[in-house]
Amino acid sequence: MERKLLAVVAADMAGFSRLIESNEIEILTRQKNHFNDVIRPGIEKFNGNIIKTTGDGFLATFGSSMDAVESSLDIQTKINDLESTFNNNDRIWYRFGINVGDVVIDDGDIFGNCVNIASRLETIADPGGVSITHDIYKNIKNLKPFNFLHIGEQHLKNISQKVDVYKIIIKGNKRDILSNSEILTDIDQEIRYCSSKDHTIIGYAKVGNGPSLLKAPNFMSSLEHDWRSPIWTHLYRFLAEDHTLVRFDQRGNGSSDLDPLEITFNSFVEDMEAVVNETKIDKFPILGVSQGCAVSIAYAIRNPNKVSHLILMSGFARGKGQRGDLSYEEKSKMEQTMILSGWEDENPAFRQFFTTSMIPEGSKEQMDSFNNIMKIATSAKNAAKISRVNDQINVSDILSKLDVPTIIFHCTDDARVPFSEGKYMAANIKNSRFVPIKSKNHVLLETEKGWGLFKEEVTKFLNE
Repeated sequence: MERKLLAVVAADMAGFSRLIESNEIEILTRQKNHFNDVIRPGIEKFNGNIIKTTGDGFLATFGSSMDAVESSLDIQTKINDLESTFNNNDRIWYRFGINVGDVVIDDGDIFGNCVNIASRLETIADPGGVSITHDIYKNIKNLKPFNFLHIGEQHLKNISQKVDVYKIIIKGNKRDILSNSEILTDIDQEIRYCSSKDHTIIGYAKVGNGPSLLKAPNFMSSLEHDWRSPIWTHLYRFLAEDHTLVRFDQRGNGSSDLDPLEITFNSFVEDMEAVVNETKIDKFPILGVSQGCAVSIAYAIRNPNKVSHLILMSGFARGKGQRGDLSYEEKSKMEQTMILSGWEDENPAFRQFFTTSMIPEGSKEQMDSFNNIMKIATSAKNAAKISRVNDQINVSDILSKLDVPTIIFHCTDDARVPFSEGKYMAANIKNSRFVPIKSKNHVLLETEKGWGLFKEEVTKFLNE
């Protein structure tokens, strides 16, 4: 194996899966044309070498930091210009990450921490933009007057040390034209990482404009895939219309650490504290859905000066194991067995059973989407642990201490969390408002009449 000091460029197409789902042939044709007409010539022009291509991107090396940066800017500028004729939501955007360091070369491929950092760096680059490490910045800062933006030390997924990151602002990148975007999508969000109290890495994202609004995570989430789901997109777009929506994946889920040291209710609250501290948001509303309601309540009690409003939806203060149900143990063992034996199967029979309790009135498309997100978001082992923790949640003793304006929504025939649990919270949180919504679903869908009521009541509540 050979070792060399090289600049490494990692690039991928933002929102690739969503674009392919919408128009596979056209997107793949445009991608191929970009690669042949812009990317390959742009790398060769600056003496670069394409190591490999991936389904939605490529990995390349250069002999100098300046060549790597100039090639990346040249490619991004040309592609941004070529794609400018397309609707903002149908455009192809690439994200570039650049690092420099020792690289191990073996059988035509490259390996090492330098490569890993470049690959992770592109995930936090702006669509249509370039992110670089401090080492790249040092090598080029005095050579050309690039438009740098220092975003500081960042946690990158699966990288133990924080990395000091700069952006190079390129005309026509997604952030540059965000205000003209018709519909917010997964590529409009900025995904970052932070470290919780026990050093578990938590993935979080921000999207939208205006004052901050924090959404607590629920059982399963994926910062990227939720945007393509008919279960969640309407909610996120509504919340981001007038706010900067901040949300994060629960430990053991999605972009967060999938193998955390522990999964406990207290760690869920500490994860929220870590995200708030990292994003430096202050005096914000929190939306909690399902188990996220109890986490939001506990956070608000610990941090009373941080929270302006609580919006609680389909939630509970007492998990299934804390409601005095004599048959709980038997039911819990059955559910644990089903999770561990069926969660990861290609046959979605168990996931369909679980989905039916979440959205019994959902369409086939909505149920299929929920089935898929379950498998993508977390493992069977984590799902079983989270389920056990949720069952033992009990914040009933602190409800009376809550002194934050609170509105509580609950579907009248919720198949997952009894309607009585929503009323229980309302009865024990002083000055709270309870809004029943006629539905059998646990997650409120855009196709329901109650969705309009939810939007109207939330808007009014936040403006009071």
